Amino acid sequence: MSNVADVKSKTIKITLNDGVERKVKFTLNALAELEDMYGSVQAAFDKLEKENSMKALRAILWAGLIWDSPDLTEMQVGNLIDIEYMQSLVETLSVAFDDNMVVPEPLPEGTPDPNV
Repeated sequence: MSNVADVKSKTIKITLNDGVERKVKFTLNALAELEDMYGSVQAAFDKLEKENSMKALRAILWAGLIWDSPDLTEMQVGNLIDIEYMQSLVETLSVAFDDNMVVPEPLPEGTPDPNV
């Protein structure tokens, strides 16, 4: 199992209907919120990708925004999503989540860690 400290966090910039540029980032709180709602993070993304669930789309985006905009509600986030941009949004959220979950390959033995 990989070390949680090795997970690299990345933010993805996104602009919704209100014209405000926000940053999507999947923090521990975001993942915990998705677990509370769907039972697991993977279940939330499965619901989105396999069933095209609008509730899952709204919830995942909301969870990715709570670190930067904790006062936004799910309903408010939903009002900021245009139907015409949903496919692009799904792709952006998948990239943001995948980038946040990337665990770097271990360094060859004897190689100094550049992060130390």
